[in-house]
Amino acid sequence: MHLFINKYLIPYKWTITLGALFLTAANFFLVWIPVLIRQTMDRVEQLNAEQSEVLSLFDTLFNSVQGSILATNALYLVAAVCGYGFFLFLTRQTLIVASRKVEYDLRNDVLHALFSLPSVFYAKYTEGEVYVRATEDINKVREYFGPVIMYSINTITRAGFVIAMMYIVSRDLMVWALLPLPLLSLFAYWITGYIHKHSIIIQEQYSKLADQAKETFTSIRLVKAYNKGESEQRKFDVLNEEYKEKKLRLDLIESLFHPGLNFLIGISLIIVIWKGGQMVIAEELSIGNIAEFLIYVAYLIWPVAALGYTTNRFQKSIASWQRIKVVFEAYHDLEQDKGLDTDDVKGNIEFRDVQFNYPDATVPTLEHLNINIKAGTKVAIVGRTGSGKSTLVQLLPRLFEPTKGEIFLDGIPLKNYSKRSLRDALGFVPQDHFLFSDTIEENIGFGIKGATTQDVEWAAEKAQVLDNILDFDKKFQTILGEKGITLSGGQKQRTAIARALIKKPKILILDDSLSAVDTKTEDAILKSLRNDESKVTVIIISHRISTIKDADYIYYIEDGKVKEAGTHEELLSQKESYKSMYDKQLIEQELQTI
Repeated sequence: MHLFINKYLIPYKWTITLGALFLTAANFFLVWIPVLIRQTMDRVEQLNAEQSEVLSLFDTLFNSVQGSILATNALYLVAAVCGYGFFLFLTRQTLIVASRKVEYDLRNDVLHALFSLPSVFYAKYTEGEVYVRATEDINKVREYFGPVIMYSINTITRAGFVIAMMYIVSRDLMVWALLPLPLLSLFAYWITGYIHKHSIIIQEQYSKLADQAKETFTSIRLVKAYNKGESEQRKFDVLNEEYKEKKLRLDLIESLFHPGLNFLIGISLIIVIWKGGQMVIAEELSIGNIAEFLIYVAYLIWPVAALGYTTNRFQKSIASWQRIKVVFEAYHDLEQDKGLDTDDVKGNIEFRDVQFNYPDATVPTLEHLNINIKAGTKVAIVGRTGSGKSTLVQLLPRLFEPTKGEIFLDGIPLKNYSKRSLRDALGFVPQDHFLFSDTIEENIGFGIKGATTQDVEWAAEKAQVLDNILDFDKKFQTILGEKGITLSGGQKQRTAIARALIKKPKILILDDSLSAVDTKTEDAILKSLRNDESKVTVIIISHRISTIKDADYIYYIEDGKVKEAGTHEELLSQKESYKSMYDKQLIEQELQTI
């Protein structure tokens, strides 16, 4: 897993290497600061001991050898500090900038993968879960590529330099100062294991919270219309309370981390003062050595603290990466999708003993389904709600794959065609007829690349929505609200139909796409499709008999199987389910006229 995540570092390996060198140089300058302080203290103390005359502060600073030493070493200190600051700036401009570029690459790959995933993935995960994986989880993974790597390099290089300088000053005192470090390692190991486990739990809870918020705000008009604001608020409060409790448990452990680290470092300082004082008394070390050692121990505070920070962030990053990895594991790259082109496809479709099961479903949605559709004909698929009609047509663009059986297009298995080419040949108008928060022109032109104004107007006219659009002040440049709220239900459906027609598809699928359209407009749209010279194969799913009665052939689906098949007249003569549905609708129409 870590090898896969590290592949994103490969394009920036030289930038990261350069950043590591800059950080090493910064720490090299840093460790010389205590040396200069020790040399200054020891030399000044020596001169004071040799000098019997007591000088004023002014004379000490400006008219004595001590003042000269102080001035010289002060310049060296300024140079060391400037060198440290300069290389630290270069470090952040290389390592952190590289991490932002990695974040950019990862975000693009995740989004590309999400576009390419089969619909089975989206049937399994909610929109909130997908959203969090594409945003919050990527932000946490970026911390692995940026701060985690930078602070890990900093910990290694600084600790290496500091321990080496400690060894040079006094090996015995170094051993005493580093005694608490094994305890620190055990402490960090326990904390990070807990953080990793609970980071996954918290991210999952955050997904539920985001999904609830998205669902509520998406349906805010319905919530207000039914006065259900308080009810939705209670649902959110329950999820938010669970998230708070889980987050507070993790925060409690994290809050123990830094105090625990500082306590162990504090023990090191006490040991240095105690043991170092004994060595000064024994004249094994000077006062300057003790000051130097205390600064070195202080230098270890941040690397040790950074060890806690990096292990904390690393565990959170890996927890988020495991969630993102689910996307990549289900990923199918359309760019590498190989298969036959659909340039010469006529539109003959055959479902041969097809079966389909949704993930985790115990009962198949489609079972032993056999349907034959001739090119250029208009075929209707009807049935009760939940009979599998929409699932059936979603198999054609390969949004789902059959569990068993085979689908043929012009006698060739559907799976032999390139998905990209297959979808280019299809015009699909789903039930939800989603519209983007963009202009009407952009929404209709979404179906093809480089759609011209003439193309958009032609499609709008075919879909019987042109006159409605021209009534708007800005016409095709009218901005639609979220999900096309600016338009009525019928206008939304006709705009979605225009988006499919602009592709001039060889196969047109209308999944209950005329339900909000009045019968007069519906007849005009269907007449336009019948008179189309290109002889498009049309598959219509509808609950209204008026929509499908003129179809060349009708299939009545029940429990995922074909129960009846034939023309409108043939099905009426059979006097079964189709006839029952027809009679029921006639009664409903008569009641509406009363």
